[in-house]
Amino acid sequence: MTARRALVVDDSRSARAFLTRILERYELQVDAVETAEQAIEYLTRARPDVIFMDHLMPGMDGFQAVQAIKANPLTATIPIMMYTSQEGELYLSQARALGAIGVLPKQIKPADVSKALEQLNLRPEGRPDLESLPPGGVDGSSLSGTWTQLPEPPPPRFEAPARTEPAPRVASGAAGVRAESAARPAAASEGTMRPAVDRFERRSPDRPDLPVLPPQLRTILEAMLAHHGRELRRFVVDNLETQADRILGDMKLLLQDAVPEPLPETPRSGAGRAVPWLAAAALIAAAVFGLLWWQRTSESSALAARLAHSQQQLADTQQSLQALQASDAKAAAARAAQAGGADPPTSMIQTVPFGELPLGGARLESVSQLLARLNMQGFRGVVQIRSIPGRYCMVGSPGGQAALPSGSLPYAKCEQIGNPRDDEDAAGPQSIAFANMIATVRAKAKFDVQISAGSPDEVAIPYPAITDTLTAGEWNRVAAANNRVELRWQASR
Repeated sequence: MTARRALVVDDSRSARAFLTRILERYELQVDAVETAEQAIEYLTRARPDVIFMDHLMPGMDGFQAVQAIKANPLTATIPIMMYTSQEGELYLSQARALGAIGVLPKQIKPADVSKALEQLNLRPEGRPDLESLPPGGVDGSSLSGTWTQLPEPPPPRFEAPARTEPAPRVASGAAGVRAESAARPAAASEGTMRPAVDRFERRSPDRPDLPVLPPQLRTILEAMLAHHGRELRRFVVDNLETQADRILGDMKLLLQDAVPEPLPETPRSGAGRAVPWLAAAALIAAAVFGLLWWQRTSESSALAARLAHSQQQLADTQQSLQALQASDAKAAAARAAQAGGADPPTSMIQTVPFGELPLGGARLESVSQLLARLNMQGFRGVVQIRSIPGRYCMVGSPGGQAALPSGSLPYAKCEQIGNPRDDEDAAGPQSIAFANMIATVRAKAKFDVQISAGSPDEVAIPYPAITDTLTAGEWNRVAAANNRVELRWQASR
């Protein structure tokens, strides 16, 4: 029969080792990897019977890995069990919605693994129990159905058989041989009563004088008690070994940098002697786990606070952009009013969101409408379109691309000051739709369209002074206002 195989995906070495030891006791061959990317690469050459997937890992997390595995027809049928500290009905629903069959907690017990393997039809047949004993015990008498009253054994012939004094031994010689030969008949005559005498001699003086059990029932009861004793010992030893292995693995990983040299392992002399040591190790492990839990809770609270602060800064930035655009419109209207209101506006400025093409998206629609209106009015002259990049405070992202940092990040920790479009064409990054629209206008209109790229130094709003208290959010709000497209048109004389 082919051995069943399991794949454990977890970035924690202790968690991988602990789950591997438990699965191997259920006759499973276990392979382990550290990341979801390694698991997907593993599945290109092997097909395990089950995958135990952690959730929080560097790079691709557990949910993303489940989606990738289920999206591949070659691996979609492999059952996946989430192996994580996440819990709750909501998380279980999310895991099942993505294709996982359940959640196995990190605080695992052998019973949890047994239930999970039973759900996956991977648990091997258990050891034989009392139901697997022969129906009649030792002598083949039947135990099925109802109990049958066995006949009482006949009473012993003698109530108190006298003890035969042993014959004196002689060190050597013919006299010793004759003394031993004389003692043998007396011992042979009492051979039939020896079991009864031994049975009564094993009773305690305080034990009530109960009737002797039938031999068949006594054999069955002794077999049951021996079986239960073996099962109890096996259960206690397995649990002690499981807890000891887990505590030892965690303590070695936590203390391997603090201890200069590994302490020699003390050979085990039995489960009874290891109990005090295991109790002390359990207390230390509980204290360490409590500290780790407290640190994880503090980190989660800090991340939640940072997220709320970032969302507030984003809302403030959007409001600042809207106010800036409104002020630009008012300034243009004021200039037109000062000129007497006779001439239409000759310029237009539009801001470009971070990472978008300046001459694409919403700017494409605005430029197209402006050029169509000038063409309908019979405009003759030059239309200049300039894209001016803003200088952003950027940091690297896991994908290798530049991204905006949190607004509370100090300006001094910015990894790059510039624009993600700095490496574009000097004439200004254009979309295909924009290029086609300009070609059509140039062919039909009676005015010239000039496209150019401005310098980052051509700022609409000055950047703030660089100080120790300057944050990335304050700098990027100004950069968003300077990241713009300017349109100017002038009629020919």
